[in-house]
Amino acid sequence: MAKKRQRTLPKQRSSVFREAWDNMSADMNRLLPERVRQRQGKKKFVLWLFLLELVVVGVVGKFLFDWWVRG
Repeated sequence: MAKKRQRTLPKQRSSVFREAWDNMSADMNRLLPERVRQRQGKKKFVLWLFLLELVVVGVVGKFLFDWWVRG
C-alpha cells in the first residue's frame, strides 16, 4: 500500500488583527521608500496616513451626499 501523507496544518496566527497588521506592514514596505522603511516611526506614519485617508474619504463622501440630495 502507498504511504499516506500526513497533512500539516498551516501555522496559526495569534489573532486576525495581528495577521491584518502583518499584511498591511508588508504592503507598506513595498510602497515606502527605502529610507522610511527602516525608521522607528513607521507605525506612527502609517497611523497618520490612515487618519488622513479617513478624513479625505469623509469630506469627499459628504460632498457627494450633498450633491446627490440636491440633485
